[in-house]
Amino acid sequence: MKTILALCALLIQFMFALPGSPAPQQQTKQQIAAKTVQSKREWRAGTYLGLTVGKSTRADVLRVLGEPQRVDTPADQTTEDPNPEVWYVYERRYDPDGDFAADLTVVIDRRTEVVLAIDLHPESLSRKKAVKHFGPDYILTRYNFDECLGNEESAPVYESPNGPLLEVEYRHRGIAVSVSDDGKVNTISYVNKPIGTSKSRCLLNK
Repeated sequence: MKTILALCALLIQFMFALPGSPAPQQQTKQQIAAKTVQSKREWRAGTYLGLTVGKSTRADVLRVLGEPQRVDTPADQTTEDPNPEVWYVYERRYDPDGDFAADLTVVIDRRTEVVLAIDLHPESLSRKKAVKHFGPDYILTRYNFDECLGNEESAPVYESPNGPLLEVEYRHRGIAVSVSDDGKVNTISYVNKPIGTSKSRCLLNK
């Protein structure tokens, strides 16, 4: 029995030594590289100052940030809205590293009191400085508006190579940085799900 096992082991080594035979170590590196690329494209929950989107609650927000300067609601939200939101607005807050100042809005589900998103609106921040702050491990994605589902301000978005909206995305960290045509950052969003669909729902419904 031992002799048979030894012969099998020698046969396996001989097969990998043949020209053109795949090297186990090389395959492993390719698999790791593929997983790394895939992980960058998968959205995960963002965390800001210990507040995790989709997990932290209104009580956590008050504990970490204190009372907001004001409380708002979406302009188009009605009393019959099945998913009402409340926005806690904190004016001119510096990021943890002190790199830039921004108005901070925490979007909270009014019914469950769970944090739905955290949006920062920087006073003056360039795309270059944002990338320096968050790091080089991002992907660039363009989006367009699904106009049949709302007006330009409230319509959801979908991935479109020629879309007018440019996002610098750190999907594996749940961060989306919205950049204008002049290279300025409009919004830094911490989310726990994709900010848009892969295809237009308007086109799919035609």
